[in-house]
Amino acid sequence: MRLAAASLFVLLSAVGALQAQPAPFDMTPERPAPEDPAPRQPATEPEAPAPLPLERARPASDVRRLLLPGGNLTLPGEVAARSWSLHLTPVQATGPARLHLGYRNAIVVAPESSRLQVLLNDVAVMDTPISSAGGLSEIAADLPAALLRAGRNEITVRVRQRHRTDCTIASTYELWTEIDSAATFLSFADPAAGKPAAVDDLRALAADTQGRAHVSIVAPAMTQGDIGADFIRLAQAIALYAALPDIRFSVGADASSSQDALALRVLLGSNQELAEQGWALPAGAANGPVAAFHAQRDGNDAPTLVISGRNREDWLGAIDRILGAVDRPAGGARDALITEAWRTPNAPMIYGRRDLSFTDLGIRSEQFSGRRYSTGFQFAIPADFYADAYGEARILLDAGYSDAVLPGSQINVYVNGTIAASVPLTSQHGMVLNRLPIKLTMRHFKPGLNDVVIEANLLTERDAACLPGATAQDSPRFAIFGTSRFVVPDFGRIAQRPDLAAMGGTGYPYGPGREAVPVFMERGDADSLSAAADLFARMALSAGRSIPVAFTSSVDAARTHDAVFIGGITGIPGGVLAQVGVSDESRTSWATSHGRVPAGAGTDQADAEEWRRQMQERGWSHAVQEWFADTFDLSRDMLRFTPAAETDFTPSRPATLLLAQGSNPAGTGTWTVVTAPDNDMLKQGVGALARLPLWNRLSGRITTLDGDLKTVNALPASSLSLIETQPRSFSNIRLITANWLSANILSYSLLLVVACVALGIVTSALLSRLGRRR
Repeated sequence: MRLAAASLFVLLSAVGALQAQPAPFDMTPERPAPEDPAPRQPATEPEAPAPLPLERARPASDVRRLLLPGGNLTLPGEVAARSWSLHLTPVQATGPARLHLGYRNAIVVAPESSRLQVLLNDVAVMDTPISSAGGLSEIAADLPAALLRAGRNEITVRVRQRHRTDCTIASTYELWTEIDSAATFLSFADPAAGKPAAVDDLRALAADTQGRAHVSIVAPAMTQGDIGADFIRLAQAIALYAALPDIRFSVGADASSSQDALALRVLLGSNQELAEQGWALPAGAANGPVAAFHAQRDGNDAPTLVISGRNREDWLGAIDRILGAVDRPAGGARDALITEAWRTPNAPMIYGRRDLSFTDLGIRSEQFSGRRYSTGFQFAIPADFYADAYGEARILLDAGYSDAVLPGSQINVYVNGTIAASVPLTSQHGMVLNRLPIKLTMRHFKPGLNDVVIEANLLTERDAACLPGATAQDSPRFAIFGTSRFVVPDFGRIAQRPDLAAMGGTGYPYGPGREAVPVFMERGDADSLSAAADLFARMALSAGRSIPVAFTSSVDAARTHDAVFIGGITGIPGGVLAQVGVSDESRTSWATSHGRVPAGAGTDQADAEEWRRQMQERGWSHAVQEWFADTFDLSRDMLRFTPAAETDFTPSRPATLLLAQGSNPAGTGTWTVVTAPDNDMLKQGVGALARLPLWNRLSGRITTLDGDLKTVNALPASSLSLIETQPRSFSNIRLITANWLSANILSYSLLLVVACVALGIVTSALLSRLGRRR
């Protein structure tokens, strides 16, 4: 009996011990990297203030306000952060609110030494270990009274992440935390929090879980008259209010024309037209212009903005009233490019010599104890930037590293995704870097928004040994200080044509103008008007102001003006295609290939033949060109006295959208063609290209978007025209000349030879008249 009892005791103890063991280390495959990673942001190691009480999120039946402006947010590396602005209505700001956050992370993130922190208006509202490798975790916290403000608020999400087992720099690329858009929101108990009350509440427009804000414009009169310019003006006004990275418009004659989930519905028309569709009009609509939110809406319906009056003149007055609060006058210089809806601070606009501290650029002083430190900032330059062949900007870095950091460590600087400078750290005893100059050639810069990332790769003996617990060490080994500076010298100011990068970056040449831009559209159908609304809304955000437009069906009306041509390839006049360097045969070959060949079919053989043809054309001349490029950084185009002749471009079958730019027939303006094989592809393509990450890739004279709506290809311009944008001055002419000669090496060499010969002749003539003669 005693033996049986003892055996039972031993068995139960063994079972209990097995149950007490931790779960086995999960080695399931990691989540694939996101296709559109978030731009890298100033990285900060989270502090540890007393956070608000957290709890597992319970299902929320209250009004929700999604928080992420661009869909799911990925924070990679050992330290990372993202800050952006958040606009709330007065009802949302004053009532009780609850913050919900959902996240998942890489399995290699060590929860005991990794933390996630959320700040609202510089107050820590969440601070939790990162421990969601097994799937999505949802947490929530009640926000204290008076923390939220009506209007602008700022939210920051930042992480500190350490690897479970690896101490190498390469292992830091395996670290990530993803914030889930659908599970990250503010919830409000008051039903009125979901009902905008004033036009200014358009600033609180939120993107959906995919990072997209879909706005539907319903205009019963679109089938009865030409009101395309009204749509464009209204779309620009809404875009300037919301300033989101992905805002899309659809146009229709009735509310049933759009079946997608909407962020906003806009009713545009006269009192009679809207009443005939059963819409109740706001008070005052019978007496004049009115712009107000619809008072009656179901709980599941989108907010509805009514823009109406007695006639078209009234509703145009209402649109102008809305636009007046966010527009700026033509010709005025702006201080910054507005980016705060997805990243703060706004990017300062640099027009010439400028000296900015890191504090001004959003980088604070901080210490770092890991292996790969990363931070960054943004800035903007104007469309007439002309210094891509000479000149250097500088970072004057104030930083320091400890004696634990080994020689071989380095600081790398990336500009717009391309490495621009690398500085080795050579001291064996640590060092304080006082205004260490890091030179950045300005050929990496482009008109509009530019992104700079500073990355320090730190090697230590402790990491080489990688003893247990080494990844959790908190001894600072690197520090960066906000007194560091970013210095840009004077640069030439003259615009170039064609230049799609300038149009994408600042809306040039359409943004600065006061006159209405002629827009040619053969068919004013819903798809074409929706594409035009998307295009001009994004251009308005780039320009920082609305762009007046006037629709026309006459090419002759645009011969001497900056103009835009929108439509299917068969609806674009052949003479217009030739003017922007697109072959006329594209009107049939491109449309036919998309109409007859299924997507993705028959391309493998064509791609293989194209590759074989390119390999056959590569001869000794190509090898010489590569040697010059690798040895002297000289391309074939730089070794020409005159630009190479440009051949007409024929889009390939994978392309579903084409943007082409060239001079107008009079040589006094710019024509831009936006086309696709058909109008449905045009709407889809422009809607995708207007999304911020793709829009920033516009460049050259021709840009195409492939059928996957993600791949952007650009064809650079070999022949450029220069357009004066500044009053003539000796200083600007000198800078322009220096850049032109730097870009045209043979012309510079010839000029130098001529100058030397002339100097020799003058010197010989002068000496022949001087001295003693026999």
